[in-house]
Order: sequence, then C-alpha cells, then structure tokens
Amino acid sequence: MKVTIKKVLAVTLLLQGTGVAGVVSAHHSFAMFDRDTELVMEGEVVRWAFNSPHVAIYIRDSNEEVWAFEGGAPPGLVTDDPPMTGFTFQPGDAVKVVVCPLRDGRNGGAIGIVIKDDIWYTPNDGGCGPNFDAWQDWMAKGYLSKQQALDAGEVLPD
Repeated sequence: MKVTIKKVLAVTLLLQGTGVAGVVSAHHSFAMFDRDTELVMEGEVVRWAFNSPHVAIYIRDSNEEVWAFEGGAPPGLVTDDPPMTGFTFQPGDAVKVVVCPLRDGRNGGAIGIVIKDDIWYTPNDGGCGPNFDAWQDWMAKGYLSKQQALDAGEVLPD
C-alpha cells in the first residue's frame, strides 16, 4: 500500500475529529516518580523554568549537586494560593522542597511543596501530591521524610 500525504492527513483529521489524538497526547505517565516516598531537601535555586507543559525547578544541594524537579502546569499555578509566576523563584533563593524522587535514582523527581521565606507553594501535580497539612506539622518537628514521620508514630490527617 502506498502511503501518500493525503492518506496521512485523512487519518490525522479522522483521529482529531474523534478526539483520540487529543487523548493520546494529553499527558505522560507518573510511573517514573516514587510517589510513596516523600523527602525534604534544602538548597538554592539554580533555575526556575515556568514553562508549559510543566514547570521545573533546579536545586543545588549542600554537596553542590544539582537536582531537577518537575511540577504542574503554569495556568494552574498562577491561580494557586499563593500564586506563582516565572519570577517566584530566582537563582540563589534558599528553599526547602518536599519531593517524590525518580525511581531510577537520578538527581530529580516530582516537586510537591516549595518553601521560600516561610511561604509554602504547591507547584505539584499528579507526580507528587504530598499531604500539605501533614508536612506543615512534620516540618516543624524536623522530619526529613514521610517514612521518618510514620516510623515516629505520626499519622496522615484525614
């Protein structure tokens, strides 16, 4: 069978017309993130990329290693409370982050919470959705992971 531009265009239009193309390209999997593990990291912002389809924050830790964390989509973050923009985090800003690491051990993962100047931001999406209320309590108690808090007898709020 000879494939022509007309045939490719016809199939593309058919898929778009039925909505299949939109569903197929709508979103990626979160399987690369260990969503059961939530860790606290501290460091300084190297870069805040306020880009579609997902924001990314790059953090340099105390060992001078750079970590990359993916978050939600900008349209949802500008209406969040507190709102975020492309200027919310600047290189050199000191931050604490609650993250769900990559399963393969590379320096990265999904972002859940970013704390800067005692302001708690939630640029998360389905990759890492930590319990905000639990972390406000756990952070005050000095826990550095969800597992550490649970091992100490803490429970997730209802």
